[in-house]
Amino acid sequence: MLRLTPAQKKHYGRQTGLSLPSSLTLPLAQLKLLSSVATEAGSESLPVSRSAVRQLLEPEPSGGQGGGPFAVEVALTPAQQEQIGRATGDVFASLRIVPDDVTVTYHEAWDEATPVRVGRTMVIKPAGEPHEASDADLVVELPAGDGSGRGVFGTGRHPATQLSLVLLEGHVRPGDRVLDLGTGSGILAVAAARFGAGEVLALDIDAAAVAVARETVSLNGLAGVVEVARGGVGSAVPPYDVVAANVFPNVLIELAPDLAAAVRSGGALVTSGSVAARAEGAADAVCAAGLGLKERRSQGDWVGMVFRKP
Repeated sequence: MLRLTPAQKKHYGRQTGLSLPSSLTLPLAQLKLLSSVATEAGSESLPVSRSAVRQLLEPEPSGGQGGGPFAVEVALTPAQQEQIGRATGDVFASLRIVPDDVTVTYHEAWDEATPVRVGRTMVIKPAGEPHEASDADLVVELPAGDGSGRGVFGTGRHPATQLSLVLLEGHVRPGDRVLDLGTGSGILAVAAARFGAGEVLALDIDAAAVAVARETVSLNGLAGVVEVARGGVGSAVPPYDVVAANVFPNVLIELAPDLAAAVRSGGALVTSGSVAARAEGAADAVCAAGLGLKERRSQGDWVGMVFRKP
């Protein structure tokens, strides 16, 4: 077991937007195998898993177009170097970690029971909490957290979600056909309907997210407009006027061709799950798939982008 320092976890979070656990555990046999591969490759960095080994041995993507795996490299402390040296017989100065090597669970809870105002008109509130809405307010109610651990991403408080809402507000037109990929709580799908979309498909591969998103749609009385289903982009039925993908950059890079194919000519792809350090690579992958970058917004370390299909 390799215990990670706060500085290492913070660096990884800045680069990926993901949260590392307090420690990484590898069986000794696998650690020795990875050490051997890294040493043979002439690397002073230790990859943390088999997927990192594959990345270590593959050439960098050509042309700067993105689309390949990436790693975050964190310097090892002297104590960590000694621990690895005792286990493997090799000395490494740093550790290479790819996002797919780390199991991430999404859980957001309401920090407080007050509504959140986003953009010009959107108000996000937990169900059952009072709110005096003006005639201009578009209110989205979300299932209140119940402490059971079933919560999924999308309370409206995260910068990535807020960027998505602001960008959707500017690009969804009355009657639009919208796809929300990786819907989480269903917040973006319901918001798109509030902005005037005539038909919304909300997809997620996580069964818990699908259940919560369906509850969100029901709470807001939009079952006739928003359909929630379990699946990925392959479950969609293109073309769509607007596709929303609030996903991490490695996922966006992998799915860029499929997302581009799902957007109709003249339509928009809205993305918002990239930290600043990864936004350029994600944008390059989407542009390589045939879309053009039309708008970019930042909030803290997070970046939201809108791409148009010619």
